[in-house]
Amino acid sequence: MNTSIPTIFEQANDPLVGKSDLITKTTLFITLLFIFLVPFGDGIWDGLPRLSATLAIGFSLLLFLVHGTHRNYNFFHFFSVTYIVWQLISLMWTPDIDRGMKVAITTVQLILLAFLITLVIDNKRKLHWAYQAYVLGNIVGSSIIISNYLQGIQSPYYNRYGIQNIETDMLSVFLALSIPMAAYLATQHTNKVLKFFNMMAIPFVFYAIFLTGTRTGSIVGIIGIIYWIFTHRKASISIKATIAVVLVTSIIAILSFAPKASVDRIFSSGKSISSGTLNYRSVIWAGSLNQWKKSPIIGTGLGGLGFALNKEHINFNAAHNTYIHNLTENGIIGLILYLSIILSILYYILQKPLEEKAFMLSLLMVVLVSQLTTHTHTEKIIWIVFSLLAIQATKTSSFE
Repeated sequence: MNTSIPTIFEQANDPLVGKSDLITKTTLFITLLFIFLVPFGDGIWDGLPRLSATLAIGFSLLLFLVHGTHRNYNFFHFFSVTYIVWQLISLMWTPDIDRGMKVAITTVQLILLAFLITLVIDNKRKLHWAYQAYVLGNIVGSSIIISNYLQGIQSPYYNRYGIQNIETDMLSVFLALSIPMAAYLATQHTNKVLKFFNMMAIPFVFYAIFLTGTRTGSIVGIIGIIYWIFTHRKASISIKATIAVVLVTSIIAILSFAPKASVDRIFSSGKSISSGTLNYRSVIWAGSLNQWKKSPIIGTGLGGLGFALNKEHINFNAAHNTYIHNLTENGIIGLILYLSIILSILYYILQKPLEEKAFMLSLLMVVLVSQLTTHTHTEKIIWIVFSLLAIQATKTSSFE
């Protein structure tokens, strides 16, 4: 079957799109636009992805009122709602109610996004559109990073390059997530131009990751590279040789054209792990765990981590580790609920055929490994990825 991506506004009787009307098409378009804007939109105008997300949620609610729901909800949605409810309950004992309320608003928006994605993405072609929109967004984001590098416009931290209004460590994870997506899409398209486009996106995005000088992004980016190599395991010897040449050439080019400071910082990962503090992270983790021990079951309360760390004389409001952050603020209950979201997705993934299983596992691994040194559990793209994986993993072979 030709799975190349046609124009979004197809004729309403296309069986792959389903019965469609203006509300359905508009909701899909705005949702894809939102996914496209997530990786770089704040650099164009701070709040642009938030605005597009608000529009997407609004139209999805309208779509729900007009057409109802196809009820493709599963354990992922159940645990997501339970996790959010527990966070809201923890507002009752948070020491920082102002920050807690801000986080609460964000978490409610995130769960709405999860249901929005599930409502709108209801066939395989739309799923591919969603992945492709995100890859395109990261190509634009990578172009902005490269442009900033060429113009000598550095981010505020460690002579690194990034996008204005987007934290550099988070940005590198956003970029890394697009690598397995691009590799997967290259296997799905029959159109040679689209295949080539997605394959070339991989080294382009990886180069941008190097420009950010971010060790986490570089490490999890390799997961996507490994998956891309895996997709060619059955290729002929000549194709494998070509891939090897392209891979080696790309590595040489990236190392040659990336700034020395960024390369040195990325290759200092081993030293930082063995003898350093991981940019003060180990100190933050120790302080967070000390405070967690004072309330291990229910935690300090939503948004209370910064207040708790102040008692440790640490001036941070995030743990730079999703799991420790959840544990400290929401206790053992909150961490178990967050891990249940992940395990519910993993349960469905493991039942899929090898080809799809490999892609989904690589994408999930990028999230899980990156969260060891980042607190991305309140980032829109993480919940988009969780939702897309839940949709793809729970669909049967008839999902076309």
